[in-house]
Amino acid sequence: MKIICGTDFTANAAIGTTVAAALAGRLRDRLLLVHALAGGGQGAVSPAVMHSLFASLHAELAEEARRLTQHCTDIVLHLLTGSPDGAIIDKVESSETRLVVLSSQGRLGSKHRLLGGVAERVAESCPVPTLVVRQDEPFIQWVRGQRPLKVLCAYDFSATADAALAYLHELRHVGPCEIVVAQVDSPWEEKSRLGIPGPLPLAANPPEVQTVLQRDLKEKVASVLGDPGARLRVESGLGRPDARLIEIAKEEQADAIVTGEHQWHGLDRLWHVSTSRALLHYAPMSVLVVPAAAGTVPGPIPAVTRVLAAVDFSELSGHVVAHACGLPRPGGVPRLLHVVHPCELPHGEYETGPRTAHSKALHTHHVGACTDQLWALIPAGAAARGLTVEVETVEHRNPADGICQAVERFGANVICLGTHRRSGWSEAMQGAVAQAVMKRSTRPLFVVHPPSP
Repeated sequence: MKIICGTDFTANAAIGTTVAAALAGRLRDRLLLVHALAGGGQGAVSPAVMHSLFASLHAELAEEARRLTQHCTDIVLHLLTGSPDGAIIDKVESSETRLVVLSSQGRLGSKHRLLGGVAERVAESCPVPTLVVRQDEPFIQWVRGQRPLKVLCAYDFSATADAALAYLHELRHVGPCEIVVAQVDSPWEEKSRLGIPGPLPLAANPPEVQTVLQRDLKEKVASVLGDPGARLRVESGLGRPDARLIEIAKEEQADAIVTGEHQWHGLDRLWHVSTSRALLHYAPMSVLVVPAAAGTVPGPIPAVTRVLAAVDFSELSGHVVAHACGLPRPGGVPRLLHVVHPCELPHGEYETGPRTAHSKALHTHHVGACTDQLWALIPAGAAARGLTVEVETVEHRNPADGICQAVERFGANVICLGTHRRSGWSEAMQGAVAQAVMKRSTRPLFVVHPPSP
């Protein structure tokens, strides 16, 4: 494997090359030390002057390599022409390159090209992780085994965040790490996603929302990292999350922030707000940017412990519940759910005018009757399998939305739904809820058809 590092021979660049050499030496990788001459030196310059310039730059590159031999002895020099970011990316072979290392500021390959822009372009295009270094001492001490590296992983349940979280395994191969996984959420969005009643929060998450987010983050980190060693922080924030993430990193005295990268290209970069780009600009500590493809590792076999079964009390409901109780492993928790319209009354009636005390009482009685029906659907053998079956009746005007919100609150591993084998308009009506849930939820969906006649 190899590590690629760009330099422009400035003091800031020396910070990045030192870290790159230390990492390469610790991992027994080859270090590719790259300098790019922007523009290729073309213009009204004689061949003799160009030859002298290249000889001078090669001598500087060799001198830098000699300085780095105290950390790594396998160093290869590359003196290239063209844009610095393009020259670095051209040297990346994703199957053989472990990491690209750059310093946070300086002028790589040009006296007028700030490395901050180069680092951003490399991170947003490179198929392997890019480490932008601001301080070298924490990494040197970490590589030498003198102390753990303090890492803050920015997480938001996206595919790129999964890649960043998975890449922490690679850091642990270098040395011990103190890991904090931080999620910064929008309290308004989370309240809406979970369907939590009550007034809109101004800043902090309501307790019900905070509990769900902490549960989900704990389960995700445990499934990816495989141990409970990481500390978790779930914070609410208004506006963009990068500012709060930087504050958390400062509070935790983190040496580096690890973040995922969508790698938008072209006009997409204008329409999508990039947290990683903001962290590269404003974070005072080093930033490790991980593209989605770089952090994928074979995950553990999912453990199905919580199954939500949505039933409508049709003739298919018993089959749905039976399958829902057969999916989780012993000790699991199936939850039976029925969604009631807020104006629904017994016997299929609906309130049409202003709510009265009598209609409210009828509705409350109807909700209780639905809950009793759910209890009656529990199979006799559920307890023998060690299952703890729960029931829930929720009120919502849209059944699919009510199901999806209940799924998120429950943290279901699998959603179990029934659909009827009918054609034409009847099939469209009966399958509409299942189709809507399938489109809106990212969780696995188990669809139960009626038994063959």
